[in-house]
Amino acid sequence: MNKLNKFKKKRVTLEELLSAEISEQEILSFVTEGKLVPLKSSGTNGNLRNPLYKKYSIVTEKEDHSVTISEIKKLHPKLVANGYLLRKPEAFEKNQAELTAISRFLQDNSEKCYISRRERSFQLFGEEKYLDNNISLMQSIGLTENDLKFYTTPEQCFSDYIPQRKENMTLLICENKDIWFNIRRLMAEESCYEFFGVHIDGVIYGQGNDVTGKGKFSSYARFLNSGKLSLLYCGDIDRAGFDIFYRLCKEAAEFDIELFAPIYKKMLEFADVSSLPESDDKRGKDIETDGLRELFSDEEIDKINDVLFADKRLPQEIINYEVLKNNSR
Repeated sequence: MNKLNKFKKKRVTLEELLSAEISEQEILSFVTEGKLVPLKSSGTNGNLRNPLYKKYSIVTEKEDHSVTISEIKKLHPKLVANGYLLRKPEAFEKNQAELTAISRFLQDNSEKCYISRRERSFQLFGEEKYLDNNISLMQSIGLTENDLKFYTTPEQCFSDYIPQRKENMTLLICENKDIWFNIRRLMAEESCYEFFGVHIDGVIYGQGNDVTGKGKFSSYARFLNSGKLSLLYCGDIDRAGFDIFYRLCKEAAEFDIELFAPIYKKMLEFADVSSLPESDDKRGKDIETDGLRELFSDEEIDKINDVLFADKRLPQEIINYEVLKNNSR
């Protein structure tokens, strides 16, 4: 079948077969073996002794999925209940590591707290966007948000949550939506105002690069009309995350903006650099980390550099709702 496997389509013409250096005798042999089926409506080439049809269908060999089927049957019953994976074993083969991780998660009967979709995704797969990119697969299998104990972080209505405006305030700017929403949630539902030992009065969603827009944050901060405004920032540990922080400091130079070091320390504590996802930022921008030495230990600086030099991404989603809740009061 090697010669026929070169064709990436199911129907071929006699001319295409001959052009692929498949002889007339080989074509007749393939027909006899059932590997080619002539389309009789196409007519023959007019050769009375060895008539060949002008078009053929290639009969592809069925792959043996018996081993895969056996592995699928070992998964948690919820993953095989609707039969999708048994009908589409190739879907399991493509996503075997992730589906096995989900199976382990479902087999753990302990009570689990609901966390955001991206947080659960990073927790299970080491990639915070896997569930975002494979929603149709989850739906085909029949898995719901309740099965995986996650919620979809709602689109923001307001970019900040400051329960009480004060003369002097400490506000935390978050690069990503999930951690902003979770801190907001803990402040609103649990009356938590201290995170990792640091008191804050409110939390701001920086919307990634949006916070660095010309005049955007400065005009917003002036609108708060606060006597003394202390600003903390937390984002992903990667080239893009630190670049956003440095550009924000430059754009809003009238404010003293500091990294919220305790969250970064906890992120580094949880991280295994070798298993982190690749960075989305392909600009190769150099990030200076010497200025961070007053905030981090030498060991932590080395780990940050390991992430940056390897072009990896340590996303904020590693600090999920449960971690935040356990480090807040």
